[in-house]
Amino acid sequence: MNQLYGKARSSVGSLFDVHKHLVLICALEQLKQNTRRFHYIDAHAGAGGYDLDVEEATSSSSFGVQCLLDANKNEMTERYIEIVKGFNSGLPLTKYPGSPIIARKLIRASDSMSLIELNTEEFSELSRVFQVGSNVSIDHGSAFDRVVKHIPVGVDDGLILIDPDYIIDEDATDTANLIIQCRAKWPSAMIMVTLPVTGSTAKDRYVISILKDSGVSKFIVSDLAFIDFTGLGGNGVNRISRTLMVNPRYDIKNTLESVLSQLASSLPASIKAKSRVELT
Repeated sequence: MNQLYGKARSSVGSLFDVHKHLVLICALEQLKQNTRRFHYIDAHAGAGGYDLDVEEATSSSSFGVQCLLDANKNEMTERYIEIVKGFNSGLPLTKYPGSPIIARKLIRASDSMSLIELNTEEFSELSRVFQVGSNVSIDHGSAFDRVVKHIPVGVDDGLILIDPDYIIDEDATDTANLIIQCRAKWPSAMIMVTLPVTGSTAKDRYVISILKDSGVSKFIVSDLAFIDFTGLGGNGVNRISRTLMVNPRYDIKNTLESVLSQLASSLPASIKAKSRVELT
C-alpha cells in the first residue's frame, strides 16, 4: 500500500474537512453549554463557502461528507449534516460551508466572531457572504499579524481556529508562535489548530514540541486515520487528519472521543477508519 500524508492534498468536503468541522462544532457547542457569551476568531477564514466537485463527491472511490448523509449519526454529526444540507438547495450536495459559515450557524446573538483572510479574492467573497455588524468583523491580512489584535477585551471565553496550509516550513514555526502569543494574551480561550501529518515524527511533533518548550502543557490531539482511494487507480493511500486543541475545557475530550469514534464506525469498512483522541 502506498504511503502519502499531508493536509494540503485534501479536497473540499473530504474527510479532512469532516474531521476538522466536527471538532469545531464540538468546541462551539461546549462553549454554548457552559458560557453566556464567547468570541470566535477564524484565523484563516477563506471564502466562507465552496463548490463541491459533484462527480468526485458521489464517486465510489471518494469518501467525505457525502458518506454521512445516510449513516448513523450522533447529536454533533447530525448538527453538522444539518448545516451542510442547509447550505445546499437539495441533493446531491453541490456546495460546502467553510468554518465561518458553520460558526455563524452555531453562535448566539450574545456571541461574536472575527474572520481573518489574507487571499484577496477569498476575502472579497467572504465580505460578500458576511454582513459586517455588531457581532461580526472581517479583516484582510495575515493571520500571524492580525489574530492577536482581534482578541476581545472583557470577554473571558472563546475559541480561536488556526488552519494554515503549511505550504512552507516557516508556517509551522509561525503557527506555534501564534499559539504562544494568543495564550499569553487570552489564557482562558481554547485554541484549535489543524496539523499536517507528513510521516516524519520530528516534523509531525514540531509544533507540539515548541509549545511544550514554551510551557504549554495541556492539549488534546485528535486523529482520524483512513485509507484514501481517490484518484489512485484503486491503490490505497494511508491518510491521517489531525487537530490540536490547546487549553481544552469542559468535557471536550469525552465529547470528541464519542463523536469521532462513531464517525469512524459509520464510514465504509473498506477505508478502515480509526479515531484517536489523546490528552497530553
